[in-house]
Amino acid sequence: MDCDSFQTIDLEEWGRILSAPLEGGRYPLSATFEPTARCNMNCVHCYINKPPKDQAARQRELSTEQIKSIIDQMVDAGVLFLTLTGGEPLLRRDFVEIYTYARRKGLLVILFTNGTMITEEIADLLKDIRPFNVEISLYGATQQVYEAVTRIPGSYAKCMRGINLLLERGIPLTLKSELMTLNYHELPAMKALAEQMNVNFRYDGLLWPRLDGTSEFPRKVQLPLETLVAFDSNDSERQESVGKEIERLKDLKTRDERVFSCGAGLRNFHVDSEGRMSICIMVRQPSYSLLEVPLMEAWQQIGELRNLKRTMLSPCLSCKKNMFCSQCPGWSQAIHGNMETVVEFVCNHGELRSMSALNTQLIRLSEVINYE
Repeated sequence: MDCDSFQTIDLEEWGRILSAPLEGGRYPLSATFEPTARCNMNCVHCYINKPPKDQAARQRELSTEQIKSIIDQMVDAGVLFLTLTGGEPLLRRDFVEIYTYARRKGLLVILFTNGTMITEEIADLLKDIRPFNVEISLYGATQQVYEAVTRIPGSYAKCMRGINLLLERGIPLTLKSELMTLNYHELPAMKALAEQMNVNFRYDGLLWPRLDGTSEFPRKVQLPLETLVAFDSNDSERQESVGKEIERLKDLKTRDERVFSCGAGLRNFHVDSEGRMSICIMVRQPSYSLLEVPLMEAWQQIGELRNLKRTMLSPCLSCKKNMFCSQCPGWSQAIHGNMETVVEFVCNHGELRSMSALNTQLIRLSEVINYE
């Protein structure tokens, strides 16, 4: 019997093929959605988590039927990828119903979770109705360090149990970490743990300020920028990714006159726990209530933001290091309350990354010359 053979392609290539027919046009291909802003953890660095028993936050959350209605609108609009995040999505008593509904509607669901609330029943559900991927936050390789971040005794054991329940069922899994002063020394151990489990691992270290304005910035646990940037030069995988980024953005010399020169609102959008739709997960204003405005109308409205022109003089317009810089309207809004003012901390990070990448490139060039 002859069997058909199928050529496999990686996810990045698939993404290019998927978006090529759009020819640069806007299309709501992907959405991030917070079923809740509450979390069972109390992480020192988190920008959004409300206490798990916060009744005011709970009362403001969308009902099950409201969430289903929004999912219906997403499907009708052509959304393919849905990321469930939070807060902790599994805190919702109706999580199983929401997840199952989204998957049976054909959405490819990515679940962001801390892993501590994954039970046998949840793991079995994810085995039977598979997600596109599950991403679990790992804040340390040991109980002491992990729980110094989460501030919840016993959370490390629950997280590891959740990870193992998924691994036992062959569910696609990625581990990720936010590095800070409390845990960065365990980065090699966290990477080794992921390698031992044969799962992908990634990390970051720029910590966002609280969205509710209760604190400007988690300064006490933010790593010095020099320490953070050193990871780029000391990690071969990150060196490779920086090289790819340089190649991808080599023709991009400066940011242009638009406020949004990133991809926000081009293929994606965000919906919070109260049903407010915004251009991305970090730019929360302006927003449009999907309880009052149809999703496609809100999509058109956030599209207008991409046409916004700068009204303030900005060093970004003449900067040639922007390919290494994370400065964006989200950072400006979170720190300064507008979408244009440069955040000095982020700008300094971009400068350091640029210098580090240049040094790496010079070292590689020297090695090539010496070899020849």
